[in-house]
Amino acid sequence: MKHATDFPMLACIARDILAIPGVSISVEQLFSSSKHTLSDSRSSLTAESASKTVVAKEWLKKGFGVDVNYLDNISTRN
Repeated sequence: MKHATDFPMLACIARDILAIPGVSISVEQLFSSSKHTLSDSRSSLTAESASKTVVAKEWLKKGFGVDVNYLDNISTRN
């Protein structure tokens, strides 16, 4: 990856999206870690939403988005 040092976060995201696992161990680990995310109570998620949820969870576990305040634009007032 030619520009991985210039864009380390983007490089990691690209590897997650574009990578084809060489061994099944990472797939099995991902499957095991997703069992709580994709529980029976969330069975109405579409395949696309489920996929995005699992990828987002993995990215958060790696520390992406640490400096993002996700509740900035959320208001509890009616």
